[in-house]
Amino acid sequence: MRSLAVAGIALVLVAFVLFLGTCGQSGNDAPPDTPTTSTSTTSTTSTSTTTTTTTLDPASLGTLPPVEGIGSPTLGSTSSVSTAGLDTVHFGMTTAEAQRAAGSRFTPVTPVGPCYLATPDDAPDGITFWIVDGTVERVDIDTDEIDTKSGGRIGRTEEWIRETWPDRIQASPLSDGTGNLLAFVPRDEPDQEFRVMFQTDGQEVVRMWSGRLPWVEELGGCPAG
Repeated sequence: MRSLAVAGIALVLVAFVLFLGTCGQSGNDAPPDTPTTSTSTTSTTSTSTTTTTTTLDPASLGTLPPVEGIGSPTLGSTSSVSTAGLDTVHFGMTTAEAQRAAGSRFTPVTPVGPCYLATPDDAPDGITFWIVDGTVERVDIDTDEIDTKSGGRIGRTEEWIRETWPDRIQASPLSDGTGNLLAFVPRDEPDQEFRVMFQTDGQEVVRMWSGRLPWVEELGGCPAG
């Protein structure tokens, strides 16, 4: 009887030990043939690269006074630059006269002041007028669709410009060494204060403008003040 009792107690202890082992394995341990998957939450911060472009608030530029009598647009791809201006828009015109001549309102692209830039609303892109003390003094052409009456335009070679006006071109190197400045100087005495300018990269014309001295010789934009 005693041996049976001991055997019974032994079986109970074995069963209890096996029970504890099973409970311990049912916790965080995974079966050997099951890969342990560790799930982690990664917080990804999306970094946005922002290109900062200086854009002036249109309200800060100001507007030009209303102009009556503006007819149909006159400036187009067939317009031509001269020492006098761009087609019917001549240097020395007031802003009101110039807008009537262009058949278009002008929109300032720099703050209205003693010297500012304005573009015609109803005209090809690439036309910018300089308004100095209330009159048009220069026009910048940044398109190859508009040329001079003799065909000078952006994209022409420096050699072409020199050969077309062999005795009218005054050439000077740009201070930064990136090219040359070719100035067409009129022959007539009354026109001596006007120029048509061709800026090159040493090979081809990359910019073109026309105007009256001293504004036509400015390379850095409208002088402040």
